[in-house]
Amino acid sequence: MRKIWNGTAARDGALALAAALAAALPAHSGPAAGAEGEIERLAAWPELAREAREHVRFDVARLREARTPEMGEEARAALVAIGAAAAPLLLDSLGRERDEAARGRIRAVLEAVTGPAHTRLLAAEFAVREGAVRTWALERAARFPDSGTREAALAAWRAVLARAAKKGEKAEKEAADRELLAAALAVTASGATEALPHLFSRACAEWRRVGVAARTAAEAVRGEEATAFLLGRLGGERAEEIGALRLLAACGTREGAAPRVAPYLDAEDVVVRVAAINALRGIVDGAPPLEELSAFDAIEMAREWKSRLR
Repeated sequence: MRKIWNGTAARDGALALAAALAAALPAHSGPAAGAEGEIERLAAWPELAREAREHVRFDVARLREARTPEMGEEARAALVAIGAAAAPLLLDSLGRERDEAARGRIRAVLEAVTGPAHTRLLAAEFAVREGAVRTWALERAARFPDSGTREAALAAWRAVLARAAKKGEKAEKEAADRELLAAALAVTASGATEALPHLFSRACAEWRRVGVAARTAAEAVRGEEATAFLLGRLGGERAEEIGALRLLAACGTREGAAPRVAPYLDAEDVVVRVAAINALRGIVDGAPPLEELSAFDAIEMAREWKSRLR
């Protein structure tokens, strides 16, 4: 069992220091905008002073152990208050942790302290030895499309393809499957289409689970190449048509995709019709999908879209 530094005074001191450090951290420790409204991509994690580093180690240990919900919550709050400066120690602990519940707590804090500013730093984790770190970093970076991660993402994609072919045990296959999806998302979010066929396949089979992430990543490859690939999947099986329409919403071009999507507004299958409506919302207006749409509303909206496209 891991030994945790205990004591009320120590805990209170760590929380007080966390709050003080949070107030003192430079503005660029989290997502930041440049002069023209573009994201400032950081080249290094914010640094911690030696004393602060020891307190962060203490809170990371408490987060991992979390003998009580209160212990876990106190550690989480202290680490979130520190911000991105805590990320390197959290990533190190994620790689060493074997308990899945503890890994979940670490990932939750990492997601709270990282954002668009940190994509290049996350890309540095794509090739580390620890699979749990690689997979999380790929998934997280894919949430914030950034062409600057492309080289690392493509290398990770090719490496995980090679590893996935060698996995034998069920647990190994499941881990490889998750990492394969994470790498496909990261590659696509970097603006490369190399992994789009895999992402399309997963979107067709697991849209409820991967749809939001897949759409976010696919927005980075909007253009003729992605449009042509997805249009080539129309006219096939129902699942593929629905998957193609859903991803076209994110990456289809108006000139190439809208005329091909329009006939699906007359589909008798309401799921297909709704997918076509949402595709046109994304392609033409850059609008998000409508998740809840009744059959009656779908008929009315399809009529409106046909009028618009005439």
